[in-house]
Amino acid sequence: MPFFDSPTVKALIDQSVDEMWQHCAVRLTDAVQYVVEFAKRIPGFRQLCQNDQIALLKSGSMEVVLVRMSRMFNTENNTVFFDGKFAGTELFKSLACGDLIATVFDFAHNLCALRLTEQQMAVFTALVLLNADRPCLEDRERVQRVRRDVELALSHTLHRDNQESLLHKLYQRVPVLKSLCALHIEKLRWFRQLYPLTVHSLFPPLYKELFGSDTDTQSLTTH
Repeated sequence: MPFFDSPTVKALIDQSVDEMWQHCAVRLTDAVQYVVEFAKRIPGFRQLCQNDQIALLKSGSMEVVLVRMSRMFNTENNTVFFDGKFAGTELFKSLACGDLIATVFDFAHNLCALRLTEQQMAVFTALVLLNADRPCLEDRERVQRVRRDVELALSHTLHRDNQESLLHKLYQRVPVLKSLCALHIEKLRWFRQLYPLTVHSLFPPLYKELFGSDTDTQSLTTH
């Protein structure tokens, strides 16, 4: 299992706040690209109108990234796979948002500890994305119908695996995800106030569209 060596950890810790934020924004954007591809494979997602596909991705992609992050988490030493190696919370010290990082690691640890199969994780991830209460949806009833199919699939999968007890535990994770995403946006607003030019000029366009203000919006597409 590869870990960052001490000199590399020190170099990352010594990065300026804006350098590390930019670094993580790029990595997060890479992860979101996979979220878009994953969403296309959810039964019924492509049949939603284009507006609702985009609305679900804009407000739910961070939640999906956090769920998938648990697949790259090591509960034995509290490290996460980042940039090709495993790293602890100290690697992200220069972000200057220790409370967010600690909460993210705690969430990943707790979800990883449930030891979901890949199929269970995939269905739960789809459930997280398909939330009919998300803003800017045009046809909430249609989104809810697609979600109900996913809910049934999750119940069936857990029943088949004799793990029905996991269902309640998984639903308990959903409000935690929402709190985490709200904290991420709060930290981004703080960072934007300090380094507006970095956000405007150096952050990936997709990151700005998903998490920034309306003036950052470009054109997210699911085609």
